[in-house]
Amino acid sequence: MAADDPISPEILSQMLMRMFEFAPVAMAITTSHKADSRYVKVNDAYLKLTGYKWDDIKQRELAASGSAINSPARDERRRLLDVEGAFRLQEVDIKHVDGTVIPTLISAQRTEIGEQSYDIEIIIDISARVRLQTELDQALIQAARTDALTGLPNRASYDDFIGRKLAHDNACVLLAFIDLNGFKTINDTRGHAFGDKVLQHVGARLRDNCRSSDFVGRLGGDEFVVVLQLPSGGAASAFPAFHRMMKHAFEPMMIDGEVVRVGAAIGTAAFDPANDTAETLLNRADRCMYEAKSTGDIFHVVSDADLSTAQIERVRQCVG
Repeated sequence: MAADDPISPEILSQMLMRMFEFAPVAMAITTSHKADSRYVKVNDAYLKLTGYKWDDIKQRELAASGSAINSPARDERRRLLDVEGAFRLQEVDIKHVDGTVIPTLISAQRTEIGEQSYDIEIIIDISARVRLQTELDQALIQAARTDALTGLPNRASYDDFIGRKLAHDNACVLLAFIDLNGFKTINDTRGHAFGDKVLQHVGARLRDNCRSSDFVGRLGGDEFVVVLQLPSGGAASAFPAFHRMMKHAFEPMMIDGEVVRVGAAIGTAAFDPANDTAETLLNRADRCMYEAKSTGDIFHVVSDADLSTAQIERVRQCVG
C-alpha cells in the first residue's frame, strides 16, 4: 500500500479501537437514552480509574445507584449534549469502587449511528492537581497565620485558636500575656537587627519551654502569648509549674557572642466559662501584665486570681 493510499474503513476502525483500548486516559461509550443510558464499552484506563470490572457495569444504567459517575450537574451535562452535541472539561467527581471521590475533567461528544446515538466521554484524573492546589492553599493560609520573624503563630492564628478552644464548654485554659522588659533599650542601643535576634531567641525559648499541646504565639512588637491547655479545674495547680517554665525561658541568653538579659512582665488569667469571652480573657491577662510591669522587676508574673480589687481598679486607670 502506497503512503498516500486511503485507509480502508475496516483498518481505520481497528486502529481507533486499539487507540481507545490502550489510551492512557479513561474513556467510556454509553447510549444516549435519557431515562436509561447504559455503558456500552469502557477502556482499561476507565476501569483502573473507577476500580470496577467490566462485568460490574456492562449494560448498567448510568443513573443506577452506585454508578461511577455521580454528580448533581449531570442533568446540565446531558442538556449540553442534547442541545450542542458536546461539552468540554466539565468538573465531575467520580466515585471509586472503594468510596474514594476522584476529581476529574470530562469532555464528551454525541455521535449518531443510524437511529442510535452514543455519548463518547474522555475523563482526565485531576486529583494530583487538586491535591497540589489544596497544599498550596494550606501553605498560603499557614503563611498568613505565621509570624515571619519568629516562626510562631501570629495574632490572626491566636484569634482563631482561642475562639475555637473556648467554644468548648469544658475548656480549661490558662492564658499568659507576656510583654518583654528591657527590650526597647536593647533595640535602641544595639539596633533593630540585634533586637530581631532577641525576639527570635525569646520565641524559641518560649516554644522550647512549653508543651507541644500549648499554644505559643507572638501578638506583635515585643508581646507574646502562651495558652496552656489543662485538665478541668487544673489552672490553679498549674500556675507554679508555669512560673518556673517562664523563669527558665527568660534566663540570660547568648546572642552573637554576647550575654543578653531580657526580662518579662507576665500576666495570667484562667478562663471562666460562665463570664469570659476570648476578649475578656485576654483583657484580664493584660491587666495582670500591667501590674507585673508596675513592680519594676526584670521578671515578674502576676496571676489574675492574686489581684485585689484596688489593684484591678488602679490598673484599669493606668491602661485607660
